Amino acid sequence: MNFSTAELDRTVAVARSFEGDDLGSTPANRLVELQSALVQVRRMTEVALGEVAGELARRSDPAEGLQGVARKHGFASPGQMLADALGGSEAEAQRILAVADATRPRHAEAGESGVDAGADGPGATTPAAPHFPVLAEAVMSGALSMEAAAVITRALERIEQVAPDKIVAVEQKIVSKACSLSLRDIRRMLLAEEAWHRPKDVEERDRVAFENRYVQIKDEADGSVGIHARLDVSTAAPIVTLLKGAVKQVMRTRRDNAQKKGKIGMDFTDDDRTPGQIHADALSAAARHSLGCTEVPTGVTTTIVLRANIDAVETGVGCASVDGIDSPISVGTLRRMAVDMEVLPMIMGGESVPLDVGCKDRLFSTEIKLALVERDGGCSWCHAPPSYCEAHHIRWWKHGGPTDLSNGVLLCVSCHHRIHHGGWDIDIRGTQVWFIPPASIDPDRTPRIGGKAHYELEPAT
Repeated sequence: MNFSTAELDRTVAVARSFEGDDLGSTPANRLVELQSALVQVRRMTEVALGEVAGELARRSDPAEGLQGVARKHGFASPGQMLADALGGSEAEAQRILAVADATRPRHAEAGESGVDAGADGPGATTPAAPHFPVLAEAVMSGALSMEAAAVITRALERIEQVAPDKIVAVEQKIVSKACSLSLRDIRRMLLAEEAWHRPKDVEERDRVAFENRYVQIKDEADGSVGIHARLDVSTAAPIVTLLKGAVKQVMRTRRDNAQKKGKIGMDFTDDDRTPGQIHADALSAAARHSLGCTEVPTGVTTTIVLRANIDAVETGVGCASVDGIDSPISVGTLRRMAVDMEVLPMIMGGESVPLDVGCKDRLFSTEIKLALVERDGGCSWCHAPPSYCEAHHIRWWKHGGPTDLSNGVLLCVSCHHRIHHGGWDIDIRGTQVWFIPPASIDPDRTPRIGGKAHYELEPAT
């Protein structure tokens, strides 16, 4: 492979066109363009670095012993060598090396599949495609960051172990979707995709997580108490539901108080606690209540909702999800959790509850809210968990908008205000939510997909 800085030079040239700009007076849209240009410079620099570091790693093969490049320079591994050069962690270096290995062209011995045995005589080698060619193309073009590519590489390698015949199609759909997602949403997408291909792994992971659950309590030097927990999903679900429900309640109260202030000018005391502080107070209140306190701890009324396909439930093979938690769970874990009367299993694919309640009811029914969660996954815009969200009418109820699934959308308080006051429109197309930006943001008003469809892959076949 011949080293080239052509793409790096091109991205640097774009960034250089901003040379001399006074950032303090530069228009916001031009600053956004500059940021995008610098992001591409960084990505193409990482690509070039990955190529060089990958070749050094190849020449540092353990079989070379002390003659390997890394060992010659005093490092135990190429990862240590790269980390030292970066001045960063070995974990960062290993991410770069993993991507470099997965995306560099391979060389095959003459006579192997795809190699012209007569090209240069016996033993000749011919460049072949990278192990993950679609991922390689996305990385080389700067469409994916190195960190995102590393996460995808690890997932593809694990999926390939159990589904080698499907890996080409899986790689294609993962990479094409990932190019428009944040790193957090890429991780969510990969969790679900891996779980679909490796349900037995999810079942074993649930078992190990349950056995290894713990809560550690430690007196800190500053007089505070440190509490650290690592829990399996079934143990964590009621705690997560309680804490996130407490945050939602506070956010709702803040919104209501702000509306009252705007309407009648009354003075209300705002609850300015951070989400972390709300979590702490809710956990303490719940514990006091459990110890026999007669007061109601938080007033939060939330149900733990589990979701699974009916085929998975009937066969016992497959995965399920818990609202508010990214990690999938096995069907066996779902069955154990569903025994609890405080847990509501939602089995998809069977007969459903009627969802259209018409215009006579202003508030969305429980059934419609659950269906909205199934469609939207949480906040349709920022993907905050369902416990942070409320069901909103797209076309206002007082203007004749029906209280049904086609006119409802899940939004957190922040996104609700940002979207409706920012001139955005919302369009429901079948089971998908689309956000249409105002012309001030996008003159073409190109719709952007939201809800779960934003980060989920099409069902595997």
